[in-house]
Amino acid sequence: MTAHAAAARQTLSAIALAVTCALTTTGCFYDAPQPQWAELVNERTTSVTLTFDGPAAQPQEIAAREGDVVRYEGEPIKEEERCVDVGATVTDTATGQVLGTVDPPICPETLIYVREDGTVEVR
Repeated sequence: MTAHAAAARQTLSAIALAVTCALTTTGCFYDAPQPQWAELVNERTTSVTLTFDGPAAQPQEIAAREGDVVRYEGEPIKEEERCVDVGATVTDTATGQVLGTVDPPICPETLIYVREDGTVEVR
């Protein structure tokens, strides 16, 4: 191998190492983008209903083992509108049993989990 070829190979190796290091370390600092709209995830084997407090209450049913965008007055709670300053109640659709409540505000980054055992967790 000539000196020129060895130098070129060493340079390419150094570049490959730098790229690999950059990709590896930036992966550690990657911050996932915030959700664009509020969402409810139903992990139960039966459907649940989300109803906002107040006069604008329009029940929204979420089927078993599914998720959906949370809607207020028929529109998704999305990033452009920011937060809705009302709470909501999660009930078992079939029985009407209250599973939990969601305190205001409900924002685009709000994630409501209804666990299989019926507990409601808000993130």
